[in-house]
Amino acid sequence: MSKQISIIGGSGFVGRAIARQAIEQGFSVTIACRHPERARDLLIHGVRLVKADVCSGRGLDEAVQGATCVINLVGLLFERGPQNFAAAHVHGTEHLLAACERAGTKQYIHMSALGADLGSLSCYAHTKAEAEQRVRTSKLKWSIMRPSIIYGAQDSFFNRFRELFALAPVAPLIGGNTRFQPVWIEDVARAFVSCVGRRGVNGKIYELCGPEVYSLRELTEMMLQELGWKRLLIDVPQPVAGIMARLMQLLPTPPLTRDQLILLKHDNVASSKNAFPAIFGKPAALADILPACLQMNRPTAQQVKLDRDRKQFWAKS
Repeated sequence: MSKQISIIGGSGFVGRAIARQAIEQGFSVTIACRHPERARDLLIHGVRLVKADVCSGRGLDEAVQGATCVINLVGLLFERGPQNFAAAHVHGTEHLLAACERAGTKQYIHMSALGADLGSLSCYAHTKAEAEQRVRTSKLKWSIMRPSIIYGAQDSFFNRFRELFALAPVAPLIGGNTRFQPVWIEDVARAFVSCVGRRGVNGKIYELCGPEVYSLRELTEMMLQELGWKRLLIDVPQPVAGIMARLMQLLPTPPLTRDQLILLKHDNVASSKNAFPAIFGKPAALADILPACLQMNRPTAQQVKLDRDRKQFWAKS
């Protein structure tokens, strides 16, 4: 089997973790993104960078050329101009699938999201489900991953709340009762990489969730306790949250949008007790990882043990 994989939209938080683990397992990695100059630090790890845009399809043929496995991580958290959910999630997936078919790609792994639903009023969730449809009806051998909230050092979840709560003694909380099942970035990366070249995963959809379910309020309180911060959390009524979302989404990087507010009305947890497939190993508990995530990457003793467990997983694979 060829040891070359291409990660589309791989310059971000998830892509970097997958690339790192893939390289550790002896793969050659190509990362395709719209702004490869922002990922030049990856060159020292032997990553090949390609400029590509899934919305237009430009650069995708070069990005997937020679890759036995193509991983699609493209996903938007909010819309801005031509970079909208339909363009990135649906049409971008169509462009990439077509490029993979032209290149004769042997395996395609697609990053979707827990809660992807054609019936959702959220444009994000709806277009994620539309993209899944395109994947399932393609001619490729595919797998689909549906993670819950992904956390880790430099994530966009805990670190965003950390920034929002850094200054004020009183903190607004929107959707505090909504439940989540956060999953560690290293577990997600391991699941993706361990799929490469494995025939049994073809044509399957996997949910990737951590072992525990928490409300958003509980997650926030855990973070504040770990940081040693005392904040008064005030639940924001939905009508007020709607006004806040309309104003915030005008910002260059909005902390909340109206579409995200729709998502917060629904729990984001696994649909079954099999929250993290055993074939990908055992997921870490949030309480074991969160301290290191919030302390500028200083590993705790528990995280050192988890890293050792991850290496043992690969040694047995």
